[in-house]
Amino acid sequence: MFMLNAAPRLITRSPSFTLTTVFLILALLAWFRTPAIRVQIGGDGLYHLNPFLYEHKLEDYDFHATPEEQQCFEGDHRNLTEAAPIPNVVHFIWGLKQGKGSHSHFGFIEYLSVKSALTAFGSTQVKLHYVSLDQNNEWFLKLKDNVTLVYHDPELGALGKSRTWQAAHRADLLRLQILSEEGGIYMDLDVFALRPLDTILRSQKDIIMGHEGGDRAGLANALIVARKRSTFVDRWINTYDNFSTQEWNYHSVTLPKRMALRYPEEICTLSPVAFFWPTWSYKHLEYMHSPLSPIEVSETETDLLANSGALFENQLAYHAWSQLAWDPYLKKLTPELVRTHETRFNIMIRRFLE
Repeated sequence: MFMLNAAPRLITRSPSFTLTTVFLILALLAWFRTPAIRVQIGGDGLYHLNPFLYEHKLEDYDFHATPEEQQCFEGDHRNLTEAAPIPNVVHFIWGLKQGKGSHSHFGFIEYLSVKSALTAFGSTQVKLHYVSLDQNNEWFLKLKDNVTLVYHDPELGALGKSRTWQAAHRADLLRLQILSEEGGIYMDLDVFALRPLDTILRSQKDIIMGHEGGDRAGLANALIVARKRSTFVDRWINTYDNFSTQEWNYHSVTLPKRMALRYPEEICTLSPVAFFWPTWSYKHLEYMHSPLSPIEVSETETDLLANSGALFENQLAYHAWSQLAWDPYLKKLTPELVRTHETRFNIMIRRFLE
């Protein structure tokens, strides 16, 4: 039988325990009610979603594309008005940070990203759009004969409009301006091309994007394929008239998803595995970078062979999520480590070494 006087005796005998327990319960309740926590990385802010609240949704994916996603992947040939193929030209952006803490050292990871575009996408041209760039460092010198440099005045165009924004947000707008004016493929410098985009480039839709996360809650802008003067891209650009720096990834991930739902006739969307799988969750980062057993090495090599250089069927690229993976994993990598340390990431990108 429940005793009404049991609670007072408990408080009397162990007040510190009870108060501590109450505090922990309140803290946990506050944690679950918090949609995001802000993590400062390299001077830029990143909204890393509360793992207890969201990461299980991010990781929950059954590897089944929707009929629309599969049609996007294979190419939609039902439209009799043949649109010109999207140019197989890859655009990268570099060196937008200015002032204290800025750097323009083009490093090993950036080198591998560009090399992957040249190798796996077979790009006819790679353009590096920059404000600041050390053109004498060893990694850029290895690529200079295969890269077209495009300087951007930080006071003009998209960069002039966004001069007070953080570098990541300025790059968000600049990539859309570039795609609107030229068309092609935009890639962040922590994205790795894995397989050709032949069917994607022949899409009847003017923009192709990939879902982020198994719950398909967003469309990420780390890799965008688009025709010149895409209506969707131009509409997206116009939304930056009301941009708020308080929303870290609203305009880059959440908004394009909402626009896609409103204007489905303008955009072709791919399954999460196409560009953005595995995700940025801690579990997925460990999956990509943890040491493998000999059996796991063999399984990974078999998967890569079966999927033409990708880890998964229908995977075309991999986003390395550098804002979360840089300190624990990416910044430590060297050519020697990539060659000798058996992780899924290293095995996957080895072919891009000289």
